[in-house]
Amino acid sequence: MTTSIKNYTNTFNIRGKEIEITAPARLEDATQEIVPDMTLDNAAIKMAQEEYRKKFNIVKPEEIKALRKKWQLSQKKFTQIIGWSPSTVALYEVGEISTKSNGRIYR
Repeated sequence: MTTSIKNYTNTFNIRGKEIEITAPARLEDATQEIVPDMTLDNAAIKMAQEEYRKKFNIVKPEEIKALRKKWQLSQKKFTQIIGWSPSTVALYEVGEISTKSNGRIYR
């Protein structure tokens, strides 16, 4: 089987919302069907998550990290101030999408 990387438009369901993105994907040359490729697939998921954050004004991981650094706070101290659990902050900083209520608290 031979494959090529081509732009492919896909729809992702994120928190009940359909997010359509076009991203590189690996396709089988003969059938043009998608072939799993962890690197490309994960990149497409991240693109869809970023689009969701932008569309619904959801806090980004970089924003949380930047605020903590600005205030010179550890994750633990930050959680005490903002009222989130330590695991919540850790998850948000590595890319988990925050809840709307936590987003409001952050803003």
